[in-house]
Amino acid sequence: MPVLDRRGPSRHAVWARPAARGRGIAVLVLALAVLFAVSIPLPVWAEEPLSPEALAIANELNCPVCEGQSVRDSNSQLARQMRQVIQQKLDAGESPDQIKAYFVERYGIGILREPPKQGFTWALWWGPVVGLVFGAAVLYAYLSRRAAAAQRQDSDLDTEDLRRLEERLLSEAE
Repeated sequence: MPVLDRRGPSRHAVWARPAARGRGIAVLVLALAVLFAVSIPLPVWAEEPLSPEALAIANELNCPVCEGQSVRDSNSQLARQMRQVIQQKLDAGESPDQIKAYFVERYGIGILREPPKQGFTWALWWGPVVGLVFGAAVLYAYLSRRAAAAQRQDSDLDTEDLRRLEERLLSEAE
């Protein structure tokens, strides 16, 4: 901390401040550069050569280990093995449907990124649509009843009530 007297800061303090400020800026720039370098995602290259058909099938399967990733995009050991199995089965002459059936038999229907629209999964596909339609119908019924109640309330006032209300307002205004 600079020592102050009547004449102002000492000569030492004047020279020390810019150097400390320069070091602080250098440390800040270095820290930001390191954070920027660490935050850049690096591409992960597949180690095994796969045919386009194998990549297409791998894209249709969920990785059992990595939640939300396809077998094609996952870098887990199991996904690598699954990609190799897909390529081996394609090389052996199996069709894409047979390969997918093989993985469904081993891991269940959840292995498919887009499950078939049949049975219980039909409800999963159409449930949100039915829910939206039902919600819109309930909202429409509520709003129409509310509007009808407001009209009834307005029509309940007969001409005699309106005349009395007008007289009352005029008497209060005077």
